[in-house]
Amino acid sequence: MAWSLRLLTVRGIPIRVHISFLLVLLWAGYLGLVGDAARGWHGMAFMVAFVVLLFACIALHELGHGLVAQLFGVEVRDITLWPIGGVARLGTMPEKPHEEFLISAAGPATNLLVAIVLGFAALAWLGLGPFIELATTPRLLGRVVFARDGHALLLLLVLNNVILALFNLIPAFPMDGGRLLRSILAAVMPFRTATRVATSVGQVLAILMGIFGILSTDWVLLLVSLLVFAAAWQERQQVQLKVNLRGLRVRQAMQPLSVRLHPVQTLGSALAQAATTSQSVFVVEEGGRMMGVVTRGDLLRGLRKAGASARVADRMRRNPWRLGPEELLSELANRFDDDPSAVAVIIDDGQLSGTLGKGDLQRLAELLSVCPEALPRG
Repeated sequence: MAWSLRLLTVRGIPIRVHISFLLVLLWAGYLGLVGDAARGWHGMAFMVAFVVLLFACIALHELGHGLVAQLFGVEVRDITLWPIGGVARLGTMPEKPHEEFLISAAGPATNLLVAIVLGFAALAWLGLGPFIELATTPRLLGRVVFARDGHALLLLLVLNNVILALFNLIPAFPMDGGRLLRSILAAVMPFRTATRVATSVGQVLAILMGIFGILSTDWVLLLVSLLVFAAAWQERQQVQLKVNLRGLRVRQAMQPLSVRLHPVQTLGSALAQAATTSQSVFVVEEGGRMMGVVTRGDLLRGLRKAGASARVADRMRRNPWRLGPEELLSELANRFDDDPSAVAVIIDDGQLSGTLGKGDLQRLAELLSVCPEALPRG
């Protein structure tokens, strides 16, 4: 993934950190250095250490998802840590309710397990009497937490792991609770219906969070509510797409090759040809050999940026995906989710026979949502 650094690999799962994570460390160090409760450089070191360890716990949360997913034969592409949290990219989410339930529950369960282990470590470090006194005296606990020492770091990690587990159990996408709710519903109703109900619940919760955020002038909560609402809508659309395409093959969605372009052709000339067809992806050939592909959007963007005299080769994509005509569209939908702008060429018995983009999948799915029997399914 662009702009991310690989930290390590666990059971074949690359764990990466996005470069923007450095901004979180800088912000944490700044707060520790100048905050009211800080102690200069000591406070800065404490805050940076806390953020690093907290994101290590988030990585364990995502690794919990990944390791359980591997038990069910699900591909785990990678785990990436972002400033707003972590994401485990799975090849696909299984539609068997019990599998989705266990994969989704693994993340919060990991955080609770970490909290328990760290809690016992705090108990061993502090002793039984002081530990009980801290747990039953909120004011004393607050003073210890803001002491910026080892005890405070340990207790903060315990509290934040509990918060991470509870927050992720909220029944709304993209939190794990949304998938847990869907898996429970999918045990008694069709998967698509379960998705619709679960995402609707998530959107209602997002609206309530947004209203509360506005009334309390909590703009962070308002932003979270918008993200939750959008994630629920996106999940519903993705499931609808995959269900509509189930059982269909690449050959049933690909675009036939009508217009072919040349790498030294001008963008103005190429667009004049493109205007004569509904084709959206064009093969670029020279001497009968494919040099790459270019989309209608690529041509238009190139025309605006470089002018009509620029060459097709300047906008050409040299390494499109190569697919076979019998590959399943429902499986390809996951790849297009990761890279919506990608395009593919279809190779049938060694011959170039067509092209395919995400727009082709969406148009076909839209047709099938109205007329599901329009195409035979394998």
